[in-house]
Amino acid sequence: MLLFVAFFVYPLVNAFVLSLQGRLAGQDQFVGLNNYVTALGDQAFWGSLGTVFAFAIVQAVTALLLGLVMALLLDSSLVRGSAFFRLTNFMPFAVPGVIATIMWGFLYSPQLNPLLQVLAPLNGGKQVNLLAGGNLVLLIANIVTWSAAGYFMTLYFSALTALPREMYEAAKLDGCNEFQLAIRVKVPALRPMILFTAILSVIGAMQLFNEPFLLHNLANVSASYTPNLYAYNQAFTYGNLNYAATLSFILALVTLVVSVVFFFVTSGESRRERRELRASRRASRPAPTPAASVAPRGV
Repeated sequence: MLLFVAFFVYPLVNAFVLSLQGRLAGQDQFVGLNNYVTALGDQAFWGSLGTVFAFAIVQAVTALLLGLVMALLLDSSLVRGSAFFRLTNFMPFAVPGVIATIMWGFLYSPQLNPLLQVLAPLNGGKQVNLLAGGNLVLLIANIVTWSAAGYFMTLYFSALTALPREMYEAAKLDGCNEFQLAIRVKVPALRPMILFTAILSVIGAMQLFNEPFLLHNLANVSASYTPNLYAYNQAFTYGNLNYAATLSFILALVTLVVSVVFFFVTSGESRRERRELRASRRASRPAPTPAASVAPRGV
């Protein structure tokens, strides 16, 4: 609780206090909601939110599917040496995000990657430049997916190992092969973990900063490419700390709202199944037996 207050509650409250102030005559003075009015009309900020939403769709779907497929394969009887593959698939997650971005930046750069120079004849003799054009969202999604897929795989595999083996044996006795077992038994059982990792992906997408910040020397990354990058530049490039605090507070609220809405939308089927289960249990209960009438003595 102390860590939560120190590193989440206090910074959030402090950012809100700063957002209500403005720099006037060289001093911070109370300006009310003026910064929020400015942010509501800031096209650069809302454009950066659109960028992270597009990134979230691409990256989350790709990383979740890859992690799920790898976990299902490792939990099946088709793979030998699963411990080795679990380790190698998880290793990219152990690489710090800054190092991973620099490595992929070298691979994306036509001046640093000799393979791209070899592919030039196939491109009409022109130099292959992956960083040109509108590919930046896909390239950054690839960097994040490279490490996130192994992390999600570990979570899914841990959840699969916690399932009772009797469930698998019963499905096999009913004639299920490995594919049917994965689709009809394992994936439905993993639904809570899939929802959890999807929310993690959404929150992580809203916090995107390292990758565009480190790639700005190689690609045409604007100062407002993502909300975090925009707030950072407002604070430390332009010296507008109060407006940066405003953008940060709005981003925290948007992240919270998106996460809550996503949770309720994706868990709607689970809530419906729980209601149906409770209704079926109530319907299966035996009706109470009426108390037998007791005749008075002497009758």
